[in-house]
Amino acid sequence: SDYNLDCMPPHGYIHVLSLTDNIAEFRSAVNKQKISGNIDTPEGGFDAMLQAAVCQSHIGWRKEAKRLLLVMTDQTSHLALDSKLAGIVIPHD
Repeated sequence: SDYNLDCMPPHGYIHVLSLTDNIAEFRSAVNKQKISGNIDTPEGGFDAMLQAAVCQSHIGWRKEAKRLLLVMTDQTSHLALDSKLAGIVIPHD
């Protein structure tokens, strides 16, 4: 890259903040974030959504809550199963 950026190393998912109604805490957590060195943006977002959907204790979903996650992007995702090219052959449970 031609840019001198202080990026986080690539990662699949990092839990930063559980659901909260504390807006100041939310803003603080968002402002502390750095971009990631991950170059597979579309799938990284989907992986984060999967983690948010299934990790009830970390995220803080109420038992009776309906879970709705919305992603809006202009990125295109890869074709299904192309992860086999990278040797990633075990699907999520």
